Amino acid sequence: MHSTKPHKIEGLKQIFEKYDVYFIDLWGVMHNGVECYAEAITVLKELKNHKKKVILISNAPRPSRTVNLFLEKIGLPRTLYDLLITSGDITQQYLIENKEKKKFYHLGPDRDKDLFENEKIHISNKKECDEIICTGLTFSEKEDIQEYEAILQYFKNKQTPMICANPDEVVIRGTKLEYCAGALAKKYEEMGGKVTYYGKPYLDIYSTALKKMNILQLYEQKKIIPFAIGDNLKTDIKGANSFNISSLLILNGIYKDFIRNDEINFEELKSSVNLQQLQIHYYQKDLIW
Repeated sequence: MHSTKPHKIEGLKQIFEKYDVYFIDLWGVMHNGVECYAEAITVLKELKNHKKKVILISNAPRPSRTVNLFLEKIGLPRTLYDLLITSGDITQQYLIENKEKKKFYHLGPDRDKDLFENEKIHISNKKECDEIICTGLTFSEKEDIQEYEAILQYFKNKQTPMICANPDEVVIRGTKLEYCAGALAKKYEEMGGKVTYYGKPYLDIYSTALKKMNILQLYEQKKIIPFAIGDNLKTDIKGANSFNISSLLILNGIYKDFIRNDEINFEELKSSVNLQQLQIHYYQKDLIW
């Protein structure tokens, strides 16, 4: 894709007819971890009214069935999307395939333990484990990455590989920034540790979603055109670039501090995440119809 200047749209209705399948990020686009955005809910309703396929795609390190329940609770009904796929789903598939061969240590909060429990995957201690499954900081609202240096160094000395179940480095919960598993994984890599990531921007999550919808072949035959919507350059937009599909960047998520008079300096933003070559096709402040 050659780089062109991002095009501002007033509402998704300006471009929605061009695309058949919508990959839509959750946190920062549909909700803020506490409540759904009313305008974004309207977008889903309109897409469904126009017979578009809606795939909610999330780097949540939990199985989609858990996230489904959370979405219902904050006002996003199951009827508004065709499929929800999470990085937790992709990670859990890996765990199921390897549970007889490997011992796993869980680095993350207790709320993510359903990744293991529903499939009877044994959680090992740090001394005996073969791999770390990182789902985030244990108390993300109160902790910093520096507090994990000792345990990461312990695993680095043992040369224990890490599986990162959420490539996101940060999210905004309500109005507060929190670190995610991706930040721990990045720190581990900087220390010389080996990390494998599941979720956006890695292609597995996109192809698995289309496969679950029985439309992967149609995409490969160029009979349907997918589109991605997200608020994160490193995951949502980079993933769309890698999957060779167009995308819409929502400004009012993790980059809200870059906004000046409803605009963002895109070169400054791309430079801040070291992704100068990234192609951003469209942008909106918030996801609106």
